Amino acid sequence: MLLSNCSVHSDVIATSVAALLMLEFGLGLMGNAIALWTFFCRLKVWKPYVVYLFNLVIADLLLTVCLPLAVIFYLRHKKWSFGHTSCQTLHFLLTLSRGVGVTFLTAVALDRYLRVVHPWCRINLISPRSARGVSVFVWLLMAAVSHQSLFVYEGAKNRTECYSVYPLEEFSSSVIWQETLFFLQFILPFGLILFCNAGIIRTLQTRLRDPEKQPKLHRARALVTVVVVLFGVCFLPSFLARIFMDIFGRSASCRVLKAMVQASDVTGSLTYLNSVLNPLVYCFSNPTFRYSYRRVFSTFRGRRKEAEPQSFELKDSYS
Repeated sequence: MLLSNCSVHSDVIATSVAALLMLEFGLGLMGNAIALWTFFCRLKVWKPYVVYLFNLVIADLLLTVCLPLAVIFYLRHKKWSFGHTSCQTLHFLLTLSRGVGVTFLTAVALDRYLRVVHPWCRINLISPRSARGVSVFVWLLMAAVSHQSLFVYEGAKNRTECYSVYPLEEFSSSVIWQETLFFLQFILPFGLILFCNAGIIRTLQTRLRDPEKQPKLHRARALVTVVVVLFGVCFLPSFLARIFMDIFGRSASCRVLKAMVQASDVTGSLTYLNSVLNPLVYCFSNPTFRYSYRRVFSTFRGRRKEAEPQSFELKDSYS
């Protein structure tokens, strides 16, 4: 066993991770609740990309409501007292919601790429109803590929650890599948997002040469930067930590192992930061979201309401 003869617990790290998770819960719940309210009460036209953004919000909210259990886990010195079934369920929901969120973030980038770089492609004629069908398929597919998380450490039912928020100790078919899924959820989406956004910028630099259209190019560049930085900040540290853990975790000294486990705890909590930062994508994608967030923050600060933006379509931002 990886951790059997080595004490790697740190109260400072556990408390810090719990504080970060609680912050992510509060900000994520508020930001995505405002986004959900905007979808139902403010948006009048639902394009396919809006359908994908809506599913991204649902995935983020699902992940966010799971975080308090992870907070309790760390505050109780990484001891789980809710039973093996609840640990499995938490692991499944975290894996599902994170996978679905990454998939729809990639779908938004791909949809934007096709509409900007290949505007005459037939797939751009997809209707919102078809986009909803695609969304249902994504949820079912991710549930199918995430179901192995229910069987991780099936033999550890009497233990107090919950491996849904804990570094893996031993290899099995379920564990290997979970690690493979985690790496693929970073490599493939990140590669697609980089490819799509690079193609968008090249096309817009050619198309938007008119000085009057430069602000639109700047907004497009800002959106590209936000998506890439968001993905990198949230997932790259955990990706690297998992690689080091898988390669060196079973042969490292206790001191090195302790450092890797603590790094895994911290970087793993950063992957949930994605649900907090995704509202930035909504704001850059549609001014209606910017209005909603500004209205809420202005209310908190006692400022006057600003005028609501006019109707907005994706093509207005890039043409």
